[in-house]
Amino acid sequence: MKYTVIGTGAIGGYYGGKLARAGLEVNFLARSDYEHIKQKGLQIDSVYGDFHLNNVNVFSSAGEMPETDAVIISLKTTSNRELKNIISPLVKAGTAILVLQNGLGMEEEIQKDFPDAAVIGGMCFICSQKRGHGHIVHMDEGSVNFSPLNEKHSVLMKNIIDDFEKAEIKASYTENLKSARWGKLLWNIPFNGLSVVLNANTSEIMNSEYATSIARMILEEVMEGAEACGCTLHPDSPERILKFTRKMVPYDPSMKLDFDSRRELEIEYIYRNPIKEAEKHGVKLPLIKMLADQLSFINSRF
Repeated sequence: MKYTVIGTGAIGGYYGGKLARAGLEVNFLARSDYEHIKQKGLQIDSVYGDFHLNNVNVFSSAGEMPETDAVIISLKTTSNRELKNIISPLVKAGTAILVLQNGLGMEEEIQKDFPDAAVIGGMCFICSQKRGHGHIVHMDEGSVNFSPLNEKHSVLMKNIIDDFEKAEIKASYTENLKSARWGKLLWNIPFNGLSVVLNANTSEIMNSEYATSIARMILEEVMEGAEACGCTLHPDSPERILKFTRKMVPYDPSMKLDFDSRRELEIEYIYRNPIKEAEKHGVKLPLIKMLADQLSFINSRF
């Protein structure tokens, strides 16, 4: 398949780079990095082995890009208000749109804008950062869990999984997208937000009994929200998440990097949408709302 990466950052640069290195046709849309990548290529420093891509197919406008089979959305959700206009030139009937973003509700919005597309959610379990123009540093993990918004696209999704595995990316399949999204929120809601309000990386949070206690309470509330929305997660999930995070390399989540750089924080999809969905089913999430309100206050001061 032919792939187009929208957003050549920590996520798109890594996964797109791996697909391109495996010999698949990959085109990249870049903004601030365009000239650098065009002239000097893409550098991926990874725990699984560093590599450099020369002669990258990089473009500064989607309107200039060739036809594609799959569009990989790896922009921050703060750019989703512009997403329809960005990818409209690329999406035809049957085009796969892989949503490699954090949060809840993105796939449904994209499907409304592109009703004939095959919208597939991608939950990325990865520690990766953009350190400079065309320079991605991958520190840990790297698997992707795919789930189609509509089950009729499961065959197409499995073909995509095959391509990812050829590129040495561990990829899996979950039937229920909503459950998969809530499962990923188990990590994103506590650790993205706490990294900002506590000004701490994952290791600092997990090495503090106070911060870990807060994270555990928030995790339990995410479980309540998921259950209210009909998504039954494994009862041991909170402790598994804490154990997983304790073993990670010390890591600044993406929201912490955005905070440090005074960029808009991804509050709407990671916090407000899950709160709204739980409330539709009669369940309030006061701790998550408090965290969202704190983040909104911080965001308003940029």
